[in-house]
Amino acid sequence: MYFTLAVSAPGAAHLDALTREACATDPRTMPVPGPPGVTWRSADGRAAIVQWPGPASGGEQGGDRAGGTAAPAAPSRSHSGTIWAEDTGGAPVVCGRTSVTRVDPVYAAESGGAVVLSDRASWAAAVTGRLGTPDPNLICALLNPGYPLGATTPYAGVRALGGALSVRALAGTATGSAVRPAAPEDDVAESGGAREVAAALVAAIEPLRAAPAPVELSLTGGKDSRIVAAALVAAGVPVLAHTHGFAGHPDVVIAAQIAERLGIEHTVRVPVAPGGEADPLGRIRSAVLVADGMLSAFENTGRPDPAPPSAVTIGGHGGELLRGGYAEVAAGHGGRGYLSLARRSAGAGELLRRLTTRRIGLLRRGAAARYAATLAPWMAALGRGPLRALDDFYLVNRAGRWSAAARQGYLIREELVQPLFDDRVVRAARRVPLTERVSGHLSRAVAAELSPALTDVPLAGKGPSAFDWRRDYGAEIAGFLREYVLDNGAAGGLFEVVSRPAAERVLAVPHAEPGTVWALATLACLVSGDWRNAREPSGRTFRVG
Repeated sequence: MYFTLAVSAPGAAHLDALTREACATDPRTMPVPGPPGVTWRSADGRAAIVQWPGPASGGEQGGDRAGGTAAPAAPSRSHSGTIWAEDTGGAPVVCGRTSVTRVDPVYAAESGGAVVLSDRASWAAAVTGRLGTPDPNLICALLNPGYPLGATTPYAGVRALGGALSVRALAGTATGSAVRPAAPEDDVAESGGAREVAAALVAAIEPLRAAPAPVELSLTGGKDSRIVAAALVAAGVPVLAHTHGFAGHPDVVIAAQIAERLGIEHTVRVPVAPGGEADPLGRIRSAVLVADGMLSAFENTGRPDPAPPSAVTIGGHGGELLRGGYAEVAAGHGGRGYLSLARRSAGAGELLRRLTTRRIGLLRRGAAARYAATLAPWMAALGRGPLRALDDFYLVNRAGRWSAAARQGYLIREELVQPLFDDRVVRAARRVPLTERVSGHLSRAVAAELSPALTDVPLAGKGPSAFDWRRDYGAEIAGFLREYVLDNGAAGGLFEVVSRPAAERVLAVPHAEPGTVWALATLACLVSGDWRNAREPSGRTFRVG
């Protein structure tokens, strides 16, 4: 895994200054070791590509990348192909492009007439001098939906490019254009439904035939990973399935049935039982570093500097897009009565408000008002079609921002493929009428199209929950988290956005809302800069359970 930063400047001196900043960036702000290196520079000295780590230091090689600072015959590209450079006809440009879901994100910032594009927001912030300038709307979002919304990043002046967007920067001036919209069904020709979605999924998976070892599939008893399992078999990709859980749990039982029907090998990985030790401080610092400051430490984001991946992994991430995202929840999982206009509008509005403002009472009045203003376009969209608005909100924000941050965390430690986020799959699914998606009909039909043998395998119900120390961490860790938020939050200015009295009520031991506490701790770490110590031993471990 490596990261890429592209610079387009009006002059060579300005470009040189920014590339020096990119190569001198504090290694503690990057989740993989450096050093970085310039991998391409235009002949006129106004555009450059920098890679972290650089080719000479062990960064992944391949494609048309080249080392050194002299302009190679073919410009460099980013790890995911989302950032690259072109130098044709004496007009050197740097380019960025996002997918429909932008799970491989691109971030943009400006500096004195220059444009910086990067697949790492913190790197763009460091190069343009914004690393110490937090965006209050990110703080608000992390405490409410739990992930950034729209173009927000942790750093004021660094923005996430929208979905299906292409950007070209020439001599420090950027222009953008839509690649192609992920149009809903009433904007396009009639679709082929489940057959089209299944074909798109198989096409997205077929390149995995070239993987050097069997693909490792995370298989549950739910709807989405079984679809991916069937697509892997249909595409002729060798696969090993595994399920995380205790024996007898419905997920384990049903996943074994799915694997048997498909004729693939299946193993079970047993979770850690109570009695072990936890390192909450290490987890918090690592979450900010690995997830680029965009996810709470409640999420499993991993640690920096992992060992190289040994196999390609795959799962059912993104399957909610087949079912209309949040629209499925508002529609009552297919209940006919809920599809009446009045009930649909009321349910959708309440769901969107709950998603985006559930902890707005934690915010100071001014910050809450500014954050609420950013939600106005989504609230207005409810009047034009409540379920459609929720479907779009899921695509743009939950898939486009939460999944992007989670994917970056995964990619640092493993070679993860997410075919349900493939543009072809997303577009095919969104051409299916929304009523078919929210009812679950499309998911069932796609599974049947790929493997009729799965049609009578039930969905796993809820079984006994495995022990999870993130929720049941006890009084000792609760006391540590309270102390950490109040001390580091005050030092970093968190309470300029968050109401300290409201935070103290949430932090009162015992904790009634662990998810909120983890979010507060993550934000305290972010704004104080303590996340730069993620590679240092925390010295604060606790026994759990």
